[in-house]
Amino acid sequence: MVMEKKTSSPILGRVGTAALCVLLLVALSGCNFSMMEYYFGDLFGGGKKPDKPPQQLAVEGVQKMQQKDYGDALKAFRTLKERYPYSKYAILAELKVADAHFLKGQYPEAAVAYEEFVRLHPRNDIVPYILYQIGMCHFLSYRATDRDQDETKLAMESFQRLVQAFPQSEYSQRAKKQLLECRKRLAYHEYHIAKFYFGQHRYEAAKLRLDKLTSTYPDATRELGLQKDVEKMQASCDRRIAAGGNKPSIWTRMGF
Repeated sequence: MVMEKKTSSPILGRVGTAALCVLLLVALSGCNFSMMEYYFGDLFGGGKKPDKPPQQLAVEGVQKMQQKDYGDALKAFRTLKERYPYSKYAILAELKVADAHFLKGQYPEAAVAYEEFVRLHPRNDIVPYILYQIGMCHFLSYRATDRDQDETKLAMESFQRLVQAFPQSEYSQRAKKQLLECRKRLAYHEYHIAKFYFGQHRYEAAKLRLDKLTSTYPDATRELGLQKDVEKMQASCDRRIAAGGNKPSIWTRMGF
């Protein structure tokens, strides 16, 4: 009697291979999931590459900053900050995210990032620089003299905070110069409004603005070369108010 030779089933062979792979993957997952993902990710259609280490992301971000590619630098530092929050490079990423926003001209986003840095690291040696940058974010957000001056006032607050907290810092010296620029903006804003009121023959309102100029921003008024014009308008307002001429004439009201 001739005995038939048994042959293995292709299906059973595939099942056995699959089972072996599963066992191998389970074993690997207990040791190192990233290794398993690196070697076998393609088998499951994922193809996901392992994350870049924090040092590599830091180097890439710095290189992109040097190349003035602030968009890609921002991506690298954001990835570093989000994926490796406890890395020794995380604090660098927090700072450079803010710097990248600033250099891209995204001043509101930069201000938020700088404020977050101060909140997380209030005693860091770089805080004077951060406070200066916050002030510059608001200073550079300024648009025109006839608009709201909230950004200029916020810039002043940050510069004053820096000067008071770190008087010996080199950034405090820069902040003092920027404070004068802020006062010049505010002074010119007051002057612009005073001239408008003066032209409308609203002398009491004009006088209030002019008096504020001389009392609050005397240095800025001199720097802007407005002192003589301001004094001239003040004297004219005083005369008109004393004469009861705070209202426009009939000809002005009729549009002449």
